[in-house]
Amino acid sequence: MRMHAGQLNAGHAGGLLNAAPEFAAYPLVPAPVYSRWMVSGVTLLVVLAGVGVVLRSVIEPHVAVTAVAFASLVWLLALLLRVLYFRLNRHNAQRYHEAAEQVSQAWWMHHRQHVGLVESVLVSAPCTTPEQGLLLFSSDHQPPAPQATLEGRAIHLVQVFGNDVAERERNLAILLALQWHRQRDEHSAAQPLRCYWQGSLSAWQAFAEQMALCSPPVQLPEQPEPWEGIRTLDSVIDQLQGAPATACVLCAGCQSSTIQQENPLPAGEAAVLWLFGPEGAVRFSRGEWFSADTEQLSTVAKRALQQRELIAPTDVCVSFAQPTVPELPAAGWNTKQHVQDANFGALEHLQAMVVQTLAAWYAELHQVPCAWLANDPHHTLALGVVEPDDSNS
Repeated sequence: MRMHAGQLNAGHAGGLLNAAPEFAAYPLVPAPVYSRWMVSGVTLLVVLAGVGVVLRSVIEPHVAVTAVAFASLVWLLALLLRVLYFRLNRHNAQRYHEAAEQVSQAWWMHHRQHVGLVESVLVSAPCTTPEQGLLLFSSDHQPPAPQATLEGRAIHLVQVFGNDVAERERNLAILLALQWHRQRDEHSAAQPLRCYWQGSLSAWQAFAEQMALCSPPVQLPEQPEPWEGIRTLDSVIDQLQGAPATACVLCAGCQSSTIQQENPLPAGEAAVLWLFGPEGAVRFSRGEWFSADTEQLSTVAKRALQQRELIAPTDVCVSFAQPTVPELPAAGWNTKQHVQDANFGALEHLQAMVVQTLAAWYAELHQVPCAWLANDPHHTLALGVVEPDDSNS
């Protein structure tokens, strides 16, 4: 059993690679064929009896009887050992199967954990409120017209001033703090356990300074932890498992992309903020990641549905175009209907946070799961499903 216990541990360690544990079938020995054993036993007795008859002149009768009895005992012992070996093999196989099931169930239980989105803010040219964001899903929605500059095209917020990226991001962070203060309830001044930020440190400092003016009770650190895409989301879910209802984690970021003449997409800019808690209006799952050199995209997409216990892809999937992923159509997800490139422009580092926010707004309004797909700093793609919290319904 030690060898197979090692296989179980190896399978569980494989789960750390974001793939469900798989276990080789336990090697089963065939059941003893009792008819053959009976034939062999009778044949043995017949042979011994024949030998006894042929050698009766040189072998005393009691010696012949003793030899037959000993041979019969050996045959019976061999049969018993064979039956015992078969039974032990089946017992070990059952134990192995039960242990594999426990490991698999524990992996899926951990993999299906989630957190609640308590508050969300998205500041961008096409939308700054959930109501405006939901208009992006309308068939008659028209994306914002890019602004022409000497350097190229851009989709910029008219409220944000500045000529260089650093200045615009600082002003964008200030606008994010103001919008969060405008949206949130006065009594919801919970202190975040941790703060994660996507963007420059100077932009974070501008955000924290503005929050100190808007909401003095909320104390933000001088330097937040870096946002690392789906890895950070996974860490946030771990931190909030079993946490008090008032516990929360702040995740935010802003980006103003550099205008590039040769880029087919206009430069975009946006700011996002999430406040996660153990429970919320919608549930964020761990999601899945896809790396082109490890798995098929269709396999990862299927596991993302299994994670949320869905039998079919969601009707809506919010995404940015991924021209470098030729396997995308094979995933079976509706990834072409709600592509956000025309609405937001180029948002290399903020793609995932934008589409996840839009998916959360859609799920909350329509009370249906909504998928998302975007790039990731450590993987080719990240994808997942946001669900409405129906625990109280």
